[in-house]
Parts: sequence; C-alpha cells; structure tokens
Amino acid sequence: MKKIFKFCALLLSVALLLTACGSEEKTKVYTETSNNQEHVSTIYYKGDTVNKVITVSTLNNNVSNLDSALETVKKSFLKKPNFDGYTRSAEIKDGKIVLTTETDYNKLDFETYRGRIHLSGSATLENERKLSNVENNLKKEGATEKK
Repeated sequence: MKKIFKFCALLLSVALLLTACGSEEKTKVYTETSNNQEHVSTIYYKGDTVNKVITVSTLNNNVSNLDSALETVKKSFLKKPNFDGYTRSAEIKDGKIVLTTETDYNKLDFETYRGRIHLSGSATLENERKLSNVENNLKKEGATEKK
C-alpha cells in the first residue's frame, strides 16, 4: 500500500512540475520605425493567450519645446481617458517624448475597449487576445518580430 501511495505521489509531483513548466509566461517583441517614431511592442503570453501588450513609442522629432509638445500629447489622452486594463502615459526621457500604452487583457473592460479601439473584427475578448490575432495586427502596422 505504501509503495502504491509513493508511486501515486511521484506521478502527481511529475504532473505538477510539467504543468507548471509549460505555463510560464513568455514574451515576444515587435518593432516598427516610421515618421520619426520608433515603436517597441512587447507581448506577454501563455500558450496562444495574450495577457498583456506594452507598446513604448519614442518620438524622434526635433521639437524645440518638449514641455509644450508633452502637454499637447497629454491633452489628447484626456479626450479618451484610461480605463480598466488600458492605460496610456507620456513623459520626456533623454530629450525625447516617450509614450507608453499598456493593454492588460486580464483586467480589460472589453466593452469600453471595443468602443474605443479599432478591433481586428473579433467579437469576443477571447478572439482579440489570441496571440495570432495580436501578432497579425502588429504586422499589418508594419512591425517585425525582434529575435
């Protein structure tokens, strides 16, 4: 009886280890450069499910008054404020304006997102957060995977 119990415990332990190792969150990075802007999008995913996408956009324009340009960007953000699972921010870093957009699909208010963001034709959150859909959307915008 003890041998059977030990064997079952061993099998359970192996199964848990294999399951835990297979469910680690992975990342993919896509980059795009256009119109004096550099965009770096990092996708955080498990399997084919995207948990979060963070895009950092650096504006490389020679703006004479960075503070004024930053205020203009922040005012445009106020027209469509952040909501659950979707945040945007702007700052000056190394003499450039840096915009950060974060979409956290685990916390996302999908109805608000659907009304604000151009979707890939997906009708559901499950479809919108599929890794293949997120990657296709980035590729349509001209982004390429950084390997």
